[in-house]
Amino acid sequence: MTYNKKGEKIEIFEIDEEFHFWLFSKANLNPKQFIGIFKIKDYYKTNIQYSGKDLQILIQELEKIKNLTPYKDEVKLILTKINGENIEKIRITGD
Repeated sequence: MTYNKKGEKIEIFEIDEEFHFWLFSKANLNPKQFIGIFKIKDYYKTNIQYSGKDLQILIQELEKIKNLTPYKDEVKLILTKINGENIEKIRITGD
């Protein structure tokens, strides 16, 4: 979910389950180098918010993997949704 600077919900969207699987099972990412991304590793128990510096770190990490993944379009879509001027925070909630 994305929220604007007034705290209003803008959009709800899902992270593709296959992309999530690739990210944490196939990509061989170092959890110490991708701290922001690894906060959402547990697909079913996740309930985390990113704002400010944490959101910028997540965006930077997604930018780093964008060209390494077979899910490049998925990463681009996520970046488009979370990297807008009007986005204040995002919340990622598991199933």
